[in-house]
Amino acid sequence: WHLFDNPELMERWLGGDAADQFAILEEILRLDPVANYVYRQSTIAIPDSVSGTPVTEGEVFAVNMRDVNTDESVVGESPYQLDPDRPKRMKATGSWMSFGDGPHRCPGSQVALHESRVFIDRLMRVPGIRMEKKPELILSVQTQGYELRGCIVACDKV
Repeated sequence: WHLFDNPELMERWLGGDAADQFAILEEILRLDPVANYVYRQSTIAIPDSVSGTPVTEGEVFAVNMRDVNTDESVVGESPYQLDPDRPKRMKATGSWMSFGDGPHRCPGSQVALHESRVFIDRLMRVPGIRMEKKPELILSVQTQGYELRGCIVACDKV
């Protein structure tokens, strides 16, 4: 969707190598993580949590990945701007919290990124590819993320 809406980003995607495409994909996922929350059980007491409410040892708490991924103190200036060069400037990995972190990081994250990059690259190279109708965003109660419905993508006859 971001590629269809941003011709410069589309041009960068099509002209970029795999590393550049991964940077674009990870930056899109930083802004639009598929799931919004991860739940963790605290192994220590956290008296000064970000929410202002202390977390006791053993308590289950939610981490809002969208909030972490757009926290200027974490991701740098202009946190709501799509900037594939952000990780290089920040000397950080590009996925931020989109796949979780630490020992609970999604074990399939690399497979998901590779499959997505290959699919999107092939799709965007179809002659005359265009989005004729933007998708409707629907909240998924199960993941607290979103689902896209009703998008219409068309291409030139080949």
